Amino acid sequence: MSTLTEKINATNNMLRDSGSNAVQKIEMKDREGKVIGQIRFGYKPQYVFDAVNQIIGPENWRYELIKEEIFENQAVAEVKLFLKTDAEWLCKGSHKGQMGIVRGNVGDAQKGAITDAIQKCFSLISVGQDAYRGLLGNIYKPNSQQAPKQHPSQPKSEPKQQALPTSQPVQPAPEPTTPVTPQTPPAADLPMIDGITYQHHDSIVVAMGKVYDKKELLKASGFRWNKEQKNWFKEMTH
Repeated sequence: MSTLTEKINATNNMLRDSGSNAVQKIEMKDREGKVIGQIRFGYKPQYVFDAVNQIIGPENWRYELIKEEIFENQAVAEVKLFLKTDAEWLCKGSHKGQMGIVRGNVGDAQKGAITDAIQKCFSLISVGQDAYRGLLGNIYKPNSQQAPKQHPSQPKSEPKQQALPTSQPVQPAPEPTTPVTPQTPPAADLPMIDGITYQHHDSIVVAMGKVYDKKELLKASGFRWNKEQKNWFKEMTH
């Protein structure tokens, strides 16, 4: 039986396999619609919940709504996340989420705030870690029509409408039948550099490790510096 760590790794690999379809731009706006603060990139909630339910299992996690507040322009919710490990429920702490109220629609704002809080709670166990490492900006494509890659343990199905998971998930999910490993580009396309590893995201490869000392070697191998995400990346050709 897979350990929780193995399931978390498989969940992250499933998100990576979804490519640019799973990535969204996150912006904060004022009342006039002007973007304020830093633009970030994250995974769309439905992709996160689908991956968690597929790999970890809907019966093995739940949440509790601790507090909910409605302000003039936004809804705020605090949620606790619980995971089942060896028949015991483990609490990984709480997180707050928020969502702006658009055209007086408080219900959608409440739902969005809870969803945001749950997704942040999953970050406590490293689900969706690429978003918090700043690795998704390189693969974000507005209005992408690319079809998500099929995960080896994921049955083929029609696309789902975004929906908030309930505190008592009931839909069963199969265990992964084989270990999931990240897709690796051909070795000939990547240089062998001491202290450098690579993460593959759709058609983008990001160099990880002691990149500062090796930047000239990376540059010579076709890698480019992303000022916004602060990483070295290379677009792979297939």
